[in-house]
Amino acid sequence: MLSQRLQPSNGLETASSLAVAGRKAYQIALQERLALATIAEQSGRAPYWFASNLLLVVDTYGSQAEMVVLLTREATNGLKLSDDMLSLVTPGSRDAIYGDLKISAEQFERYLKWARTVS
Repeated sequence: MLSQRLQPSNGLETASSLAVAGRKAYQIALQERLALATIAEQSGRAPYWFASNLLLVVDTYGSQAEMVVLLTREATNGLKLSDDMLSLVTPGSRDAIYGDLKISAEQFERYLKWARTVS
């Protein structure tokens, strides 16, 4: 299954955008002096690195054809996070395959719990 379509009552009404979550994760990592902050800074684009990492580690969601979908690794394979961190695109293209990328508060907390274990 490439992606799972979700019903409107999926609890994402209060979710954060992936861009905001990436910036927030970086700020928290700096404050808590997490090892991932150093790794992210080596990329030269730490908030972007965290947003990309969130896509790999926990459940994230995006919109496709006006439907919210759970983004699986299979669905995002070969796609790149756009520079503004708002959509997933095919490398070399600006056309969004998935837009309005989001992460629930629960998944964000799950990510932070995991990030605190990385040394």
